[in-house]
Amino acid sequence: MAGALSFILAFQYFLLTFFHYSSIAANANYNLQSLGAKSDGKTDCSKAFLSAWTSACASTQPATIYVPPGRYLLGAATFAGKSCKNTAITIQIDGTLVAPSDFNVIGNSGNWIKFESVTGVSVIGGTLNGQGANLWACKNSGKSCPTGATVC
Repeated sequence: MAGALSFILAFQYFLLTFFHYSSIAANANYNLQSLGAKSDGKTDCSKAFLSAWTSACASTQPATIYVPPGRYLLGAATFAGKSCKNTAITIQIDGTLVAPSDFNVIGNSGNWIKFESVTGVSVIGGTLNGQGANLWACKNSGKSCPTGATVC
């Protein structure tokens, strides 16, 4: 009897462990550094961000886009959800997203980071640095300056 009970307990443990790790493995994870993003705050990482977004949207499993610690330069980016199959995307930011220091690069585009027609997207943690000091200095000087970009 003790042998049978030990077998049943061991089998239950196996099933719980198997299903626990299977559910973790089913989640799609996209690490920006694995997709070529550099954490130096100078190299444009827009391509890596948009690649991660495209992959996460194509997945039918919950997905996480992970931004590791560091500074990541991101130009104007629109994360569109119109053709997105996924309604459970998490963007976990443990670093800083940095706008281009030249405010003219995205200044008249209207948006720096835009989420459009998305459902079920969560953005967690991190810092967004729009580098607005130079734009405000331009506006305070009375010069002709772009209106500036927003995050929406």
